[in-house]
Order: sequence, then structure tokens, then C-alpha cells
Amino acid sequence: SSFLLADVFMTELTDPQNSSDAGRYVELYNSGDSDVDLSAGWAVQRWTNGNADPTASSLVDLTGTISAGGFYIICNDADKYNTTYSLTCDQDIGTGGFADSNGDDNMALVGPDGSIVDVFGVPGEDGSGTWHEFEDGRAERAEFVISGCVTPDLCELEWIIDNDSGGGDGNQ
Repeated sequence: SSFLLADVFMTELTDPQNSSDAGRYVELYNSGDSDVDLSAGWAVQRWTNGNADPTASSLVDLTGTISAGGFYIICNDADKYNTTYSLTCDQDIGTGGFADSNGDDNMALVGPDGSIVDVFGVPGEDGSGTWHEFEDGRAERAEFVISGCVTPDLCELEWIIDNDSGGGDGNQ
């Protein structure tokens, strides 16, 4: 099965300072040696405002294929993404969901069996003022990371965070 040979995980989450113009997005990466059909049960979800349960509207099934060694961009507005970055996102899931975080939310990539294969942040904890706040900035996976993290307390060292609270390089 291609699922067993692949390792798909989140590599970047964004909330640009000019998000109303630029659009927000989440980038996935496949470090495996085979393509992965994301429509075979892969999904994403988000926890907002410290809620213990994921926001129902943020659970979105993924479509398309992510190639071995390739990236897959999930955006909140394909037109804004294209205008800002001169690129095409792979899946536009609209506003108010997974790819539309204001920088203090927690995210997860869900595998075909329904289990979380990668998590950003600490579900149930509002990200404001924590290691996982990327408001008006971005969260980027550290260069050494080659697979997802499923234990939130151990994920902090895997991320480089820029935010408007002075983290990293500040506003993005």
C-alpha cells in the first residue's frame, strides 16, 4: 500500500500580516518514496479558541495526490493565493476552516484510518502567548524533521515560529 510507504506531514502554516489580501494556507509534504492519494480518506481538522473538541466545520476531506517528495498546498482562497504568490494551491477549502487560522489555533492531519498522523499545537489550549502562536506570521517545520509529530508536548522543537508577539522574525 502506498500509505505504508509514505509519510505525509505539515511543513508550514500561515497567517500573513495582510491575510485579508494574501490568503492563508497550510503546506503538506510527502517524505515517502511513493505518491499518496489524499482522497483515500485523508482529512484535516482544527481546534479553535482553546476548545477541547475540533471545530466541526474545520474537518475537511482532502482530494488530489501528493507526489513522493512533493508538496501539497491547502489554501483558504485560491485567487488571493495566486495573486500573492504567483502559484496555484492544490486545494481551496474556503474561509472559516483549517486553512484559515488566525494564528492561535491547533491543527491536525488525519490519516485514512481516522488517526492523527501529525499535530500542530496543543489541542484544547488557546495558542495565544504559547510556543504555537503564529498570529500575523507563520509556523515552519524545522529542517531536520522528516515525519509527523503526534505527541503535542514533544512537537515544540520541531517548529520555527514567527509572530506579531515578537517570536522569530516577527510579522510576516
